[in-house]
Amino acid sequence: MAIQFATPSITIPLGTGRRSIQSTVSFSGRVVRAGVALNGFKIDYDDDDHHINIVEVDTDLVRISGGTVVFNVECQYADKNFDDKYSGYVTALIIAETA
Repeated sequence: MAIQFATPSITIPLGTGRRSIQSTVSFSGRVVRAGVALNGFKIDYDDDDHHINIVEVDTDLVRISGGTVVFNVECQYADKNFDDKYSGYVTALIIAETA
């Protein structure tokens, strides 16, 4: 058994509202088990300065298939009226035990 790491960066496209973006990472060898954690993020508004009311960023393991780990990144960035466009990126840390 070996432990492998990956730090994929997921682009958050410009828009409003809660986002859920699915992504994958491939490892050499069959993945026996894996975990995903938030490594970092940068999210900001597209235009003028706003008062931030809510910042949420989350990562979740979806499934393992052979040597591939499927995971979700979810985020929300909003002021009090939730109607301003934002974009950025989220970096995940995937830790996989491979056979």
